[in-house]
Amino acid sequence: MKHRDTFYYLLILIAVCCWGVSFVFTTGTFQLCEMTPVALIFFRLLIAAPLQVIVCALFFRQKLREIPRQDWLYLLSLSLFEPFLYFIFETYSLKVTGDATIVSVIIATIPIFTVFLSVFYFKENLSKLNIFGVIASVIGVIIMLAPKFGSSGANHLGLLLAFGAVLTAVGYSFFLRKISDRYNPIFIVSCQNTMGLLLLVPLMFILHSPAELHAQFSYLSNPAVLKYVLLLAIFCSAIAYTLYIVGLQRVGLGRANTSTNLIPVVTGIFAYFFINEPFPALKIIGAIIVVAGVWCVQIKLEK
Repeated sequence: MKHRDTFYYLLILIAVCCWGVSFVFTTGTFQLCEMTPVALIFFRLLIAAPLQVIVCALFFRQKLREIPRQDWLYLLSLSLFEPFLYFIFETYSLKVTGDATIVSVIIATIPIFTVFLSVFYFKENLSKLNIFGVIASVIGVIIMLAPKFGSSGANHLGLLLAFGAVLTAVGYSFFLRKISDRYNPIFIVSCQNTMGLLLLVPLMFILHSPAELHAQFSYLSNPAVLKYVLLLAIFCSAIAYTLYIVGLQRVGLGRANTSTNLIPVVTGIFAYFFINEPFPALKIIGAIIVVAGVWCVQIKLEK
């Protein structure tokens, strides 16, 4: 790994940590109240989008008239895949299964698909060692969470929804790679969160009656629920995506996405310290393999 890239890998690592913790925050929200997945996503973006737009307007101004029509289509497609579809699949999966670790291990399979996308479509250079790292990190994830799969009667619909999130994340990576080098990350995240919020507004009124809407908003009066929503909005949506895009611009799609294999590790560690979820030897071994695999993917061999 080149030393000048270390900073960008650190940004990606911070983003991954935010996303790993988000599974616990989301599950915790559902444990505290009867908030629907669509309402949670709506509140999350309702807070994140205006914050991003304000920051973008103050420090990273972009002349909208100069953006080609094709790029607007890319931005709209980007927003459709993530946050709109991805959050729906992921959040409903967490709601149905009630198991953050099971969902996080399925989400960790995203790099398997994005590495092939980066190599065969975007022609990024990955060595045999990099490919080995992808395989090793996935094996490590499976080992780490094997006891969870064995003991949990996971809902099949929930697992199917989680794999839906994986496919939408690959679509997001495709469109992100198309435009990530041409625009400031703050602007990209502002667009995707704002467009995602606008796509969610009709769903809020279609899926909730006026009484149900009032009930969903009333849950925010609970300080614990509001805390989770704010953490999801500020750190897991606004900050995490911005840092990830900055890192992706430097290290490439394949290497950036493989770092998401660390998400189950972060989820497991966070759950161990904050909600007393056990972290047995098999999980530790799997976590070490994941870290080693991700490290192999990041190594750039000199010719």
